[in-house]
Amino acid sequence: MLKIAVCEDEKDQRELIKDYLTKILDEINLSYEIITFSSGEELFDNYPNDVDIFVLDILMDEINGMDIARKVRKIDDKNAEIIFTTSLVDYIQEGYEVRAYRYLLKPLKYEDLKKHITSCINETTDKNKYILVDNKSDALKIKVNEITYIEIKNRDLTIYTTRGNYQIKSTMNKIEKSLESHNFYRCHKSFLVNMEYIDNIKQYTAKLENKEEIPISRHRFKDFKIKFFRSMGEKLC
Repeated sequence: MLKIAVCEDEKDQRELIKDYLTKILDEINLSYEIITFSSGEELFDNYPNDVDIFVLDILMDEINGMDIARKVRKIDDKNAEIIFTTSLVDYIQEGYEVRAYRYLLKPLKYEDLKKHITSCINETTDKNKYILVDNKSDALKIKVNEITYIEIKNRDLTIYTTRGNYQIKSTMNKIEKSLESHNFYRCHKSFLVNMEYIDNIKQYTAKLENKEEIPISRHRFKDFKIKFFRSMGEKLC
C-alpha cells in the first residue's frame, strides 16, 4: 500500500491536494492511504511510519516545510520522497540539501501534480530494486538506491554503499550496463557515480554528500555538468 503524508496549514489547499491525490491514485488503481496534517508540530506529534511520499508546504508557521524535511531525513534518510508545494522558488538550493523530489508551484494544477506524483510513485517502486553481483562463491544482492559510487582498479571493482563496501571481480562496463536505467553517470574511466548523492561539483571533481570526492575526467566534464544541472532543474516544476 502506498502511503502519502500531506502537511499544509491552509485548509482549502490541504483539502484540494487530498482531492487531487485521491483522484490520481484511483485512476491508476493503486491501494493507498493519504494522511493530512495542518502543521509540522501535528505531524511530528503523530509521526506516521512507512510513508512513501511527503507533500510539504514550505511556508508554514512555527516549523516550516524545509525544517520538516530536514527532520524527516534524520528519521528516514532515503526511503521517503519529498515533494514541496510553494509560491516561491527561493528554496531550491535548500531543497537539494534534503533531496527534494520536486517543487510544485502554487497555484497547484491537477495535471502538474498528476505528472509528478506518478513519476515519483514509479521511482519509489524503483527504490526496492536490486542488482545481483557475483562475489567469488557468493552472490550479493545490493539495493540500487544505496550505491553511492563504484570504482575499478584493474579488475578489482569496489561498490561503495551507504551500508558498507563490497569488492568483487568484474568489469566497469558490465556493472554500468546493469545500472543504465538508473541515475548513474560514468564520470571517469574508473568511476561510476550515483547522481542522487552528489552535493556539488567543481573543476574535474564531484563532491558527494558524505564529503568524499570523485574525479571527473576532462573530456567528460562538460556532459557531466549538463547532467548535474539538468537533474537539479527537473526538481523545480
